[in-house]
Amino acid sequence: MKKAFWKYQMKYWFPVYLYLILIFYFSSQSAVPASTTLAEKFYINSYLQHILIYTGLALTIYRAVNYSEKRSSFLAIFSTTIYGLIDEIHQHFVPGRTFELLDIGMDFLGAVVALILIAVYNWMKKDS
Repeated sequence: MKKAFWKYQMKYWFPVYLYLILIFYFSSQSAVPASTTLAEKFYINSYLQHILIYTGLALTIYRAVNYSEKRSSFLAIFSTTIYGLIDEIHQHFVPGRTFELLDIGMDFLGAVVALILIAVYNWMKKDS
């Protein structure tokens, strides 16, 4: 394979792969200590945690998909939401975890928040 391909993979897709692996790893845990700490100390409930985590995932996917001038907001939202669905199915088989449709909705909302942040950033960048 060409060197340019691997450079592109490392620069744009490695953060996505790493993010996906981290989500899968933490979803494999019966209890996530960091999640409990956020909920207790900062009053960030599990739904807000889903929104924040999947906002980050959507941002990394958007960056990887949109390295060229072609913009694909749909692909960022779709792939983030599908991974949220896959993650919920995975959690169904983890002791102490459950499948919740509302979590998938929060994952979708996180993807939408990411695109709103990108739009605001681009709008502010254009004005300056």
